[in-house]
Amino acid sequence: MRIQNPENLYFLFAIAIPILIHLLNLRKHKTIYFSSIRFLKNIREQSHQRSKLKNIILLISRIFALSFLILAFCKPYIPASNINNIKNVFIYIDNSHSMDVDFGKGNLLNKAKEKAKKISESYHDEQIFYLITNDFFSTNNNGYNKKMLNNQIDKIVSTPKIKSINDILSKINSLDSNNHLYFISDMQTNSIKINELQKNINNKISLIPLENKILPNLSIDSCIISSPVFISEKEVNISVIISNNGTNNIIDEVIYLYLDNKQKSQQYINLGAGEKKEISFTFLIENQDIIYGELRLNDSHITYDNKLFFTLNKSKKIKTYVIYNQINNKSFNYLFQLDTLLFEYLEYDISNINYNTLPEQNIIILDGVENLSSGLISSLNDFVNNGNTLVIIPPKKIDKISNYNKKLKNLGVNTISKEINSQFKINKFDFNNPLYKNVFSKEIKLIDYPIAIKSFKINNNISNSKIIKLENNNIFLSSYNKKNGFIYQFSSPLDSSYNNFTQHALFVPTLINIATSSIQIDAPYYTIKSNQKVKYSNNRINMSDVRIKGYDLDFIPDITETSGNYIINVNNQINNHGIYNLEYKNRILNKIAFNYNRTENKLNSLSTNDLKIITENNENVDILSSKNDKLMSSIKEKQFGKELWKIALILSLLFFAIEILIIKTIKI
Repeated sequence: MRIQNPENLYFLFAIAIPILIHLLNLRKHKTIYFSSIRFLKNIREQSHQRSKLKNIILLISRIFALSFLILAFCKPYIPASNINNIKNVFIYIDNSHSMDVDFGKGNLLNKAKEKAKKISESYHDEQIFYLITNDFFSTNNNGYNKKMLNNQIDKIVSTPKIKSINDILSKINSLDSNNHLYFISDMQTNSIKINELQKNINNKISLIPLENKILPNLSIDSCIISSPVFISEKEVNISVIISNNGTNNIIDEVIYLYLDNKQKSQQYINLGAGEKKEISFTFLIENQDIIYGELRLNDSHITYDNKLFFTLNKSKKIKTYVIYNQINNKSFNYLFQLDTLLFEYLEYDISNINYNTLPEQNIIILDGVENLSSGLISSLNDFVNNGNTLVIIPPKKIDKISNYNKKLKNLGVNTISKEINSQFKINKFDFNNPLYKNVFSKEIKLIDYPIAIKSFKINNNISNSKIIKLENNNIFLSSYNKKNGFIYQFSSPLDSSYNNFTQHALFVPTLINIATSSIQIDAPYYTIKSNQKVKYSNNRINMSDVRIKGYDLDFIPDITETSGNYIINVNNQINNHGIYNLEYKNRILNKIAFNYNRTENKLNSLSTNDLKIITENNENVDILSSKNDKLMSSIKEKQFGKELWKIALILSLLFFAIEILIIKTIKI
């Protein structure tokens, strides 16, 4: 035990006062004689003994009462056994959307602010504090005294950004070492990720869980566009994922579709407890380059996930370039050249190709070309790496397979070994491949399969996706993911003397989807998060003059160019969901949709017992009560040790009470 105010021990000399009073009360008594004192003498002797005992008990109680009272003013304490000289105190306040829900007694964010202020009151006035929120503002790097800290706490508002506990630890470690982190949160399982907390950490962490209630919540989780190609008067299908995150069934809830701020459609939905459902909206694209939309619910409990914004950009023509050797394939003419709304078609003999036009294409088809120059191979590799698509169709006659295989190796695809002159059905299709997504509404069982009369054996040395196989399991069509682009490889020439695939119904969706997947489109929406980056691939202009505007925001983003595309860094400027304009000299280049993160759609908090189980083997982590009085006493005890002055004061009052009780009840 130690004493904070040892100088007050001098007051223990006051114990002499009750001792002197006791000694003064020991007066001598005169002897008085009576004629008969036989009974009186016995009574006097008994009263004298009781008076002596009473005075001794009073003396003892007074001594103890004064001693404990003086000891209380000396403030004794038992020092903390695990003092580690921590100098930096960090307070993290979770200000994600789950903390902004009002349960009738104020939202959790306001309660967290109150806890943070109580933490600061538990320290001495000279202590410097650091305040961390999910926003990771530059002000989080500043230290504050108590008054400045309270002012900063009052300014905290909810944010769509979410941080895990490891994100917070990385942040404070980047500022300084030897830290004590007070972590105030409702401990959402999906966002905080306490399970990922490392056991061997260099920081002291005090978890302060705030109890969050489970509320019914209907949320719009996401939307999926059925096709990447949008042209005027084309029907577009949007699939919407809706979740019922509550424990009650939902009947006849309405979801609305708005396009260009006008309501276009609505649907009634029924969802069971915990059920997730996909619904579809279909509409026609009108004659405009940019369409922006909004999906909307009227759920009143948790509102931040009631809206989902998206944008669609009218597609430009897909630039298709066919390189052939002497004889062109009429099937490509019929497929691409006749569809002038969707495709811009060019075809050249290998001896007449224009290398300058190759980078401008979206898809290049090598149809039966054996002699590939090193310059062409280099151009094709750059073409694929920049996010485009290459299709390789082998020639009907290969003079020397080893030379042709060298070209295939340089392109990064599998080689061939020999020609197989046996007839096999082309009957093994991977309809789960993205190439066939939305082609069939249900499982298809073909009766009339295409037939391959002759084909080349593919050496399966390089990892690839096997899209179509022959009945003998030899590959007919495979794909390779190469950096930003794709390569598709056929094992047989698309010629009637080798197979009848070009005459089969699956030829059209296969080649059309290969072509349409070659174009890069802007995402329909982005999720608001730290360091969010937006991809833009249209106009080649002076991007230094581009601005982002919307919802009282107007700023110049950081823009870099990569592989012919622009990467726009919004630098944590976007905090509200909605549609924002990408403008160049007051001209709208594009519209960008931002939505709140859906991670906390379903409120699922860790209880105090859950946290104890997770952190039981981590001696650097403890769990504090969220009640204000217990919180402050716990912090003071861990910081300064266990204070004993209250116990001393209680004992002092107890002995004073004993003195009064003796005086009142024991009569001499």
